[in-house]
Amino acid sequence: MLTIACPACQNVIDVTGLEPGDSITCPYCRHEFPITRQFGNFLLERQLGAGGMGTVYLGRDVTLDRTCAVKVLKPELVSDHKFLATFLREAEITASLNHPNVVQVFAFGEHEQIYYMVVEYISGGSLDDRIMTLGNITELEGIEIGIAVARGLECALERGLIHRDIKPGNILFNANNTPKVVDFGLSLSFETTDHFDGEIWGTPYYVAPEKLERLPEDFRSDLYSLGATLFHAISGRPPYEGDDPNAVAMKHLSGSVVSLKSFVPDVSDQTAFAVSKAMARYPEDRYESYSEFIAQLEDAKRRITDPSFREAQKKDVAIITAGHSAKYGIWMILGVVAIVVILLGLFIWKGAALITPKNTPPPDLQGYTPGK
Repeated sequence: MLTIACPACQNVIDVTGLEPGDSITCPYCRHEFPITRQFGNFLLERQLGAGGMGTVYLGRDVTLDRTCAVKVLKPELVSDHKFLATFLREAEITASLNHPNVVQVFAFGEHEQIYYMVVEYISGGSLDDRIMTLGNITELEGIEIGIAVARGLECALERGLIHRDIKPGNILFNANNTPKVVDFGLSLSFETTDHFDGEIWGTPYYVAPEKLERLPEDFRSDLYSLGATLFHAISGRPPYEGDDPNAVAMKHLSGSVVSLKSFVPDVSDQTAFAVSKAMARYPEDRYESYSEFIAQLEDAKRRITDPSFREAQKKDVAIITAGHSAKYGIWMILGVVAIVVILLGLFIWKGAALITPKNTPPPDLQGYTPGK
């Protein structure tokens, strides 16, 4: 049984089955108030969301007096000792990450047999929210998000972590519109070989083919998911769609090439190439590092934002066009000359035929009468 004291009359009330943020009326004094829950040094105020790993609450650190988000693991996951050991080990590593594009982990641990993680609260919503609201984002926004997320993942990789669940819902924005990667709860270190009893974790729209085949994962699996995420954000639709998750998974495995330009014709060649290469069917065909991917996106950004670069491109196009025009002009002249030569030859040949009468006998037969 879960109880709470009424803040007005201090009588204990049974709130079993209710969540922080739910309103309740005290049966003793009729005082109405929202349910909160003390969780160690953290006061849970209301639910922010729930997922496969657990429930996230808006909380307050009563010691430091700061707002935070508290993620509480599902009890069934806690009962899996292998999973719990992996989660705690990776939580410790994640808490040591300090990067502007990775959500900061403040604390993690256990309270009354409930395991939790406390992270900074991000108020600007997720990339998934933006896609749902706007339909899609601009190419420039997609490039900037891709660069930021790749930098955050590169920082994690330097500590030996891969994320394993990159998707629009795990990219949040703070008040300054800075993208931040969240939810390293599914992360694996390089040394981790137990992928949680073989279950495929991740989201079908963005999952890398090797994960579907239960092959070893590395940072290129996250890169694939990031490419699929950017594809969805810029085009407004996932790269592969199907009637059910299995159908989507089979399309990831098919090796069929899907081009961003097919759905966004005016996207730059550089951006389309970066997304396609990140989403290559086989890991060895993807980028060899996050730095290489970032460099490609930065080049794409420079080409569409730098006025001097655009002017240089226009000049290059003008030079190429002029060269093509000159070559075309030369070929035109040569073609006309050839036609004139052919026509002149025909004229001379015809003229010679007209000069010699067709019925005139050869000179040595002139005056000869047949039969004489």
